[in-house]
Amino acid sequence: MIKKILITSILLISIIYSPVYADNEISITTKNWFNNYSEKISNKLSIDKEISFFNWFNEKLNQLLINKKYNQAQLGLINDLIKLSNDYTFNLELSEKEKNNKLILQTNNLVKKFKYLSYNPDHIFLENWIWYTYIYDKHLVFSEWKNIKPEDLKFNNIFPDKAIAFLLDNNSLWFIVNYKKVKLISDSIIFWIPNKYWFLKEIKDDKKIINSETDNLFNTLKSNTINLTKWKDKPTKIKSIYDYILNNIDYPKTYSLDNANIFSWIDTFKNKSWVCEWYTKIFMYMLNFANINDTEVIRWYVIDAIDFPKVWHAWVRIWNEYFDPTFDDPIWNTKTKLYDDYEYFWLPKDLIYTNRYDFNNLPQYLKEKDKDFLKWFITQNIIPLLPKYKNSWYNILKPYLMKLNNWIDVDKELDIEDLKKIMWYYEVIDMKFTKNWTKNTITNINYYLIDNTDIDDLMVQLNFNIDWYYLFKWKLDNWNYEYRLAYNLVIK
Repeated sequence: MIKKILITSILLISIIYSPVYADNEISITTKNWFNNYSEKISNKLSIDKEISFFNWFNEKLNQLLINKKYNQAQLGLINDLIKLSNDYTFNLELSEKEKNNKLILQTNNLVKKFKYLSYNPDHIFLENWIWYTYIYDKHLVFSEWKNIKPEDLKFNNIFPDKAIAFLLDNNSLWFIVNYKKVKLISDSIIFWIPNKYWFLKEIKDDKKIINSETDNLFNTLKSNTINLTKWKDKPTKIKSIYDYILNNIDYPKTYSLDNANIFSWIDTFKNKSWVCEWYTKIFMYMLNFANINDTEVIRWYVIDAIDFPKVWHAWVRIWNEYFDPTFDDPIWNTKTKLYDDYEYFWLPKDLIYTNRYDFNNLPQYLKEKDKDFLKWFITQNIIPLLPKYKNSWYNILKPYLMKLNNWIDVDKELDIEDLKKIMWYYEVIDMKFTKNWTKNTITNINYYLIDNTDIDDLMVQLNFNIDWYYLFKWKLDNWNYEYRLAYNLVIK
């Protein structure tokens, strides 16, 4: 490098003090020197260093050109050197590109010899009108993939007639040796589905667990969907499918995460008992069969899921709305919810994400907090949204809006005194109470016994529809009182 700088400095000095030459002599002199000099250093420098040197050389020449006054011949010599330097730099870069393209071409020619060649990351392909995939556990990646030679592949037991070559969009190259070819589904079942690739990816995910014939199951599901949704508009189709899922599936009361079959649509479709992954998958399959295509399964954390943080949760986006059939059919429900009870049906994004986080945005400390803290934390996410949705029909907000509309702190649990603010109450003595200055005698009563615990849960269970309920302060025989929320009341 010192030698180069010295040569260049001498050259620059000679330019400054050089006599006037004819233009032809300048061109010949410049080109001869530059070509000779380039030939000497080309064998000693990497291309990157050559380019760096000539860029430096150009900069120095330009500085001289700006700061000094030269005669015409000297200016011609400097301009010639700059032009030749730029030309040589361009040729170096072009040479590097040609070398790189040659390596890529050699690699592509090598890869094309493979009997099994895949260009998509899921290895999903159509063969004789049947969709297949390759399932494997391990793959081999060559970091210097452009320099792969046949002997490198042979050394790693990779042979063109047996292994799969997999070329990604970023030109990284994978080779898969141990794999199995698995049937996904016959194309006749899904040929008209626009969102077909997603459909196939989800089936592949299932076949990793239980690799069995599923065409009959999908034909059944397809037939059920068409019968359920024909002649209906899209919103009604969505509701009909959602209703069908909640009426025909139960979340298992006990399960082991070590049993992979609980995550298999194939197994759970037969047993009618699924976890969240398969509520969402059957929802998506049926939506696609009903020709509703702008859909997505989302798999992130839900901090009040029963298995958080051990297991991720899954829910569905349709257009710009969100649905979670699992949360509308939780394991503690003894009966299926009705449409008016749905809390996670057709929610806007800001509402459903009050308790949901992606893998990167989840505050890590939440993984260690207890359920009471998480419940409080979710409330803090919901409170800012209450003014926006104060006139909404969303069931998920009813506990908060009931408190807000009755001047009750939304952070606290409901107690009996709060309940008295929400509804009228009457004192009952010997089965008699006074309402609107009229005395009434109770002849039949069903009721919930009220204390200062679990009132919020009871309100949720009743879906906050308490218009036809009576709150009684009921006198007991021992002159004590208890509070009853009464229904199916018969009075005279």
